[in-house]
Amino acid sequence: MSGTKKVKPLDIEIGYDLENEDHNRSKEKETDQILQMMSDTLEKLNDHMDDNDNDKSNEMPETPRSTTSSVPTHDLLNESKHRKFDVLVYDEDTEIDLCPNCSEPMMDSCDEDATHCWSKHKKHRLHRCLWKLKYNRIVSSFYLDNIRSREEHWSWMIVLISTITSAFTVANNVETEPFESYNSMINIILTTSSMSTSLIAAWIKKQRFVEKINEVDKYLLDLNKLCEELELQFTLLEGDRLSYKEFKNKYLPEITKFVSTNPMIPPDEWKAAVREITLKYPELIDPDNSETNKLWPWFGDLVVYTDRNGITHNIRKPTNFMKYMKRTNKDRILSSCCMNNDDNHDVYK
Repeated sequence: MSGTKKVKPLDIEIGYDLENEDHNRSKEKETDQILQMMSDTLEKLNDHMDDNDNDKSNEMPETPRSTTSSVPTHDLLNESKHRKFDVLVYDEDTEIDLCPNCSEPMMDSCDEDATHCWSKHKKHRLHRCLWKLKYNRIVSSFYLDNIRSREEHWSWMIVLISTITSAFTVANNVETEPFESYNSMINIILTTSSMSTSLIAAWIKKQRFVEKINEVDKYLLDLNKLCEELELQFTLLEGDRLSYKEFKNKYLPEITKFVSTNPMIPPDEWKAAVREITLKYPELIDPDNSETNKLWPWFGDLVVYTDRNGITHNIRKPTNFMKYMKRTNKDRILSSCCMNNDDNHDVYK
């Protein structure tokens, strides 16, 4: 037929390629739209979950376990959130010595004796040594009182048993038995009392009560003398006390000696002594509410503290050591619903 147009094979192939290309483009657009919708859905789901977590954290009441740490564990790993650490007042290991004549940093032209003058930094570091000496003194004193009480108790038991033994020895001299098996009973009592006396005496010797009492007593006498001398030197004005060089030469060897040679106290007796001091004798830990006389380790080092009015103070805060030592069995048993966490009768406030 003359009216029919013949299609060439090349035109068929070109048309087929154009149709495939349009089809692929439409599929790519649909895929991009699906991916975009999935991404938006996931983002909305994450936002919804975060809002729920925030609401639960705000509504959930605090428990004693949750209030033990001010920083969650996951925050410690997050560099964007930092813990708030206290700034020590005297943290540097060196200080700029000021000339007492010109009040400027020491120069070669200044007097050499000026390097031996006192400063607040030097005095504070020596106070820290005094805190450790006082800590050794108070714990050793309670430990000595404890072993003395135990030794006196068992010594008194020996006296009582010996007295009873003497009374039954007189009763054993009766010629005629008042009742049957009288002599047998007396002999049993005498044998038992003699064995008890021997066992108690051997146990006292094994515990080395006498040696420990003599050792700790001698240590406390010398330590108390050193603490009072240091306290006196720090109380005097700078012009009345020894120069810094003389003080170092005289007292630093003594401080090192008594810090390193304190009596070996068993861990359970050490903890019992510290707990008794914390709970029953707060006036020994904080005698006059001054930062200098507060005892370490119940109170830490001097830190910078800013109050609500923006005024800066140098204070010594209670440590975790005090927090743990103030815990009693009652505090461990009772929950937050049974007691008020705010202790209005805290003697350390």
